[in-house]
Amino acid sequence: MVVAHGPKGEIGLGNKLLWHIPEDLKNFKKLTVGKMIVMGRKTYESIGRPLPDRANVVITRDTTFKPDGVIVIHDPMMAFDLALEAESDLEVDDFEMVVIGGGEIFNFFLPYTQKIYLSEVPYEGPADAFFPPVDYKEWEVLKKEEFKDFTFKILDRI
Repeated sequence: MVVAHGPKGEIGLGNKLLWHIPEDLKNFKKLTVGKMIVMGRKTYESIGRPLPDRANVVITRDTTFKPDGVIVIHDPMMAFDLALEAESDLEVDDFEMVVIGGGEIFNFFLPYTQKIYLSEVPYEGPADAFFPPVDYKEWEVLKKEEFKDFTFKILDRI
């Protein structure tokens, strides 16, 4: 997972991000380019287009949703099949399927997640989308880096 959230797990409001932090967006790109990214329909619509140099997978219940340049699935478990297929096609051992949101998608995939790339933002304000609660006793911090507007951590499930 790649996520930026506030102190209470805030990730969005009105289908938009709560902040614009160029350094965090640069980090997001670095973490996701060349990988399969998985997102919900609302997250895709907030981005407005497929992200370049990534396999964009969108999960939706809407069977009429068929934008160009993305793989649409209706069952989140299908993402695992796509990831296994991509990993074997690429013949790599370190393939990552990266979940990028939103709240419902994070909540579904959290029990299956091995690694979280987390940007913690000192946000104070309204939100209507949240990252699910995480029991941090189940996670080891592999890296922690302080930036002007956020703290970046890499968490690995113990």
